Amino acid sequence: MTVKVEILYAPTCASYLVWLDRIRRAIDDLGGGVVVEEVDVLENPEIMRRYRPHIWPEFREGYIHYFLLVAVNGRVVDWYWDVDKVVEAVREELEAEV
Repeated sequence: MTVKVEILYAPTCASYLVWLDRIRRAIDDLGGGVVVEEVDVLENPEIMRRYRPHIWPEFREGYIHYFLLVAVNGRVVDWYWDVDKVVEAVREELEAEV
């Protein structure tokens, strides 16, 4: 089985490229069994319906500012900037599948 990691981002976010890179590198270190899907929420707004939450930023002048969301097998990891938490969530899913 594989673990699916969705990284939802808004290209209008000032720091999304940095976080995409950090998360990607951390997950790559885990080896196989992990599929990463990066999703631009402005190009794919339908994905926002899947993750309805209190964590959506406010829209300002048509742009989403400071937005990035990580979901591991459909479960949101609220603290994406704590890359260790993302890695821990992925490891938990990998171990659960064994």
